[in-house]
Amino acid sequence: MSVFSQDARLGRLTTVLGPDILVLRRFDGDEALSGLFDFTVEAVATRDDLDFDSLLGTHATVTLVGADGPAHFDGIVTEARWKGPSENGWRYDLRLRPWFWLAGQRRNMRIFHNKTVVEIIEELLSDYAHLGEPHLEVALIGDYPELEYTVQYRESDLAFARRLMERFGLSFHFRHQEGAHTLVMTDDVLKHETFGTRPFYGMGQNKGTGGEHFWEWGPERRLTTGATRLMDYNFKTPTAAMESDRMGDAQYAEGQLEAYDYPGDYLDLGRGNKVAQLRCEEERGNDARHAATGDLIGFRPGHVVHLAGGDAVPGNGNDHICLAARYRFVSQSYGSNREAVAEERPFVGDYKLMPTTAPMVPPRTTPRPVVQGPQTAVVVGEGEIDCDEYGRILVHFHWDLEKAYSMRCRVSQNWASQGWGGMVIPRIGMEVVVEFLEGDPDKPLVSGCVYNGKNKPPYPLPANKTKSVFKTDTHKGSGFNELTFEDERDEELIYMHGQKDQEIVIENDRSKTIGRDETNSIGRDRSQAVGQDETMSVGRDQRENIGQDVIYQVGRDQQEKYGKDHVHVVGNIHKQDIYADHLVQIGRNHEETVFGKSTLNVTEAITNNTAKHTLMAYEKFVIKGPGGKITLDASGITLEAGSINLKGAVSMGGSGSAQVPTLQNAARDALPLVEECVTQKD
Repeated sequence: MSVFSQDARLGRLTTVLGPDILVLRRFDGDEALSGLFDFTVEAVATRDDLDFDSLLGTHATVTLVGADGPAHFDGIVTEARWKGPSENGWRYDLRLRPWFWLAGQRRNMRIFHNKTVVEIIEELLSDYAHLGEPHLEVALIGDYPELEYTVQYRESDLAFARRLMERFGLSFHFRHQEGAHTLVMTDDVLKHETFGTRPFYGMGQNKGTGGEHFWEWGPERRLTTGATRLMDYNFKTPTAAMESDRMGDAQYAEGQLEAYDYPGDYLDLGRGNKVAQLRCEEERGNDARHAATGDLIGFRPGHVVHLAGGDAVPGNGNDHICLAARYRFVSQSYGSNREAVAEERPFVGDYKLMPTTAPMVPPRTTPRPVVQGPQTAVVVGEGEIDCDEYGRILVHFHWDLEKAYSMRCRVSQNWASQGWGGMVIPRIGMEVVVEFLEGDPDKPLVSGCVYNGKNKPPYPLPANKTKSVFKTDTHKGSGFNELTFEDERDEELIYMHGQKDQEIVIENDRSKTIGRDETNSIGRDRSQAVGQDETMSVGRDQRENIGQDVIYQVGRDQQEKYGKDHVHVVGNIHKQDIYADHLVQIGRNHEETVFGKSTLNVTEAITNNTAKHTLMAYEKFVIKGPGGKITLDASGITLEAGSINLKGAVSMGGSGSAQVPTLQNAARDALPLVEECVTQKD
């Protein structure tokens, strides 16, 4: 059991080891607004074998009694060191840090979708909730936009949270109690705690009542950037005005120097103006400072003090917020008098303060992670193809342990413009190459696809290394479209395959030249419509083989010209319907052979004009008209008519009597017009 007691002392130390096992000898602390405090505690124990495992990772609290009561300085024991014997015990050093420091020991890579900066930080730090009562307090007055996509990339929880706070101008400080401390996140000085009023008394002046006060106070000024200009780009509104600028309030020479940056990290001009104002206030907040020293126990970063009373000093009568503090406290000795240390002031604090009228924006000191070069990822989503109106896709990065997905990533195309260009959408399961604009993990851009052990090329390699291939896969089915170029010498080939239809639209002319043969095979029908003329030239033969019918419909004239012979073979009936004239011109002979009957029906007249006209019938030849007929057959010539009129001279050869009487008698008596008639003889 310890022989030391901290009762009735100005300072005491509390640990999980129990009361007075470790007693406070000296306390040194560094603390800053939006920073991690670092407390060093020198303690004394009566034992030299303290269990460090029991101390590390637990809360330890230094309590100092001030004018307003006890002030606690709580922290997590992150280091413990045995320093050897001293006084009536053994000396130990403990190092206390905030629970937020533990967030720096865990590194992660994760994705947050559609959350505000506050929601992200709350979710991120929820794993540390057991370390505070509460561990986090949000005291904000501003509204913050929902972020579509935010990545914690190869950085600790601490760095990620601080980076987001700095980006949106959120400050943090710690509120302490015995055995716990709370991280308080703020965005306005109105949300900070007030410490009350404290006076300033110079070092040579009487301290008055001896209460807490400042004895050193000095104003400081710094020349800062006085203006901010930002630019950004939003692909959804590419023509929108995105330039934003803000001017500070510096009145000194060169106080309007401008800082220009791109990208400004905003999506519209309204948000851009807020970001520009924030960046301007970040710079201007570095101007006015006050350096002070005093003994204000419990006054720490994040507290607002009203300087009033005492000696005149710049800033007197105004409110100031503490930005940073360094404390040192020395306790009365627990040993013999020769080891006691005489301290005129057991507690001394050095402070950095800023008028509350100055803008309070934390500096951006936490580096943004940079993706060093491209990465590959796997396309994910619903179905086989998942994209939005911009052709953006979702990918899963190999490093993402939570199996999450990225934001909608734009896909680089070979051409992209207003309703024209190229578009190939990577499909689910493909491995794609992802680049990052400005190296920012929050801004992925898909630049291409790569093959892997699962997704193999269309043709085995290197056997088909001379092929250049563009082959697709049927969506929700089996099949493909393909365009392949074979570049092997003497085997050059352009191969095209369409799983179903092909449509070709040419707005003007189309020319096609084939050096040798062309073969077309059509499985079903073929339709061709020519708006005006069609010309075909065949250098040698042309053959057409038609399985069934051919129907030609010609709106006007048809001309056919044959340089030599024309052979027309009809297997069955040949019919021609000519509704006007039919003209045939034959340069030499005309011969027709009919193996059956031949009938010619003419409604008006037949005229034959020729030098010689021979009509021949092998069995019978009949000339028939309304008044009679003439029959020529093997028996002779028979003339049948109601009357026969012969005009002109009649000459008949042979040994008969005079021709005219003979014809007259024959006509009257129906006798034959021959010199010798076999029938008549009989």
